[in-house]
Amino acid sequence: MKINVGILGCGNHAKTHADVIHKSSYANLKACADIDLERANVFARKYDCDHSYASLKEMRSEHELDLLLIVAVPAVHPQLISEAIEQGIKAIICEKPLALNEQQARDIHALATENDVLVVEGLMYRSHPQIRRTKELLESGAIGDVQYIHGQFTDYNKLNPKNWRSNRSQGGGSMTAKGCYLVDACNYFSGSRAKAAFCMESINADLNVEVGETATIVYENGVTAQFETNHRSVWREELRVCGTNGTIVIPHAIVTKTQKRFIEIQRNGAYETRPMETERIEFEACNSYELQLINVYNHIKKGVELNLPITDSVINYMVTDALMKSVETGKLEPVLWDQ
Repeated sequence: MKINVGILGCGNHAKTHADVIHKSSYANLKACADIDLERANVFARKYDCDHSYASLKEMRSEHELDLLLIVAVPAVHPQLISEAIEQGIKAIICEKPLALNEQQARDIHALATENDVLVVEGLMYRSHPQIRRTKELLESGAIGDVQYIHGQFTDYNKLNPKNWRSNRSQGGGSMTAKGCYLVDACNYFSGSRAKAAFCMESINADLNVEVGETATIVYENGVTAQFETNHRSVWREELRVCGTNGTIVIPHAIVTKTQKRFIEIQRNGAYETRPMETERIEFEACNSYELQLINVYNHIKKGVELNLPITDSVINYMVTDALMKSVETGKLEPVLWDQ
C-alpha cells in the first residue's frame, strides 16, 4: 500500500524529493505547503500534486499524511518539526541540518520519543551502498585498524547572496550546508566515541557568513579525523579512511543521483620499490534520496533498521558544538558526553 507524503517547503531542493516520490511504487505526493502560497501552487502544478497550502496546519487539517518531508531553510527546522508533531504527524524526514546545535537536536529527539514519532535527518549519503560497503570493509579488518579519516566537501566558490547557504540568519554557512555530512562520516567510520575537537573558521566579510571550516576530531580509540568544508573552492566530496594495512578512498562520497560510483582499496606501496596494490569496487547508478526514502518506508512498514537513527544525529551535534566552541576559544575542546 502506498504511503501519503506531504512536502513542506517548495524551493529548489523540493524537486529532488518530488522526483523520487513520483518514480516510486510505494509513495504518493498528496500535498505540499510553503509560506509563499504562489510558490506552493506553482510547485503543485509542476509536480502533479493535487493540493497546495500556505501552512502545515492547513495541509494537515485536510489530509492524513504518513510521512512529512521538511525542505525549508535550516533555521526553522526545529520549529517545523515541533509543529508537525503537534499536528499528529508520525514520520518526518527533515533535510539537513536537522538542528543548529546539540540542544536543539536533543529537544527534537526528546519530543519525538515522547510522542512516538519517527524523525530522520536527511543525510541521504548514508543510504548509498558505497557507504555501507565501506563500513562493512572496515569492520571486517580489510585495511587493518583504522587510524586516520580525511574528508573534503567543498563548492560555491561564487556565493549567491540569495541562497540560504550565504545567509547566517537562515542557518547558512559551509558547516550546516556540507560539514554536517563530514562530521557524520567521521563519527560513522571511526568506530569510537569522539573525545575532543578543534576547528578554524573563515568568514566572508561582505556577507558576514562562515565560508570555511578546517576541523580535527580525536576519538577515544586513537583515531584522528580531519576534514575541510568550504564555500570558496572547486567541488570536492572525497573521503579517505587510512588503516594500518591500507586505505579506502571514496572519491564521490556525498551527492549521488544518476552516476555510477566506486570505492578503491589501496594496500602496500612504499617509496619506489613496492608498488601499491589497488582493488576497485564498483556500484551501479542509484539515487541516494530514493534509497533514503525506501529505507524510511521499510522502517515504517516492516520495522527494518534505519540507516541514520536520530541518536546518531544527536551525537553529530555534540561533536559540532565542540568544534564551534573551539572556533571561539582557539583551543582543543572536549566532547561532553556526560551532559
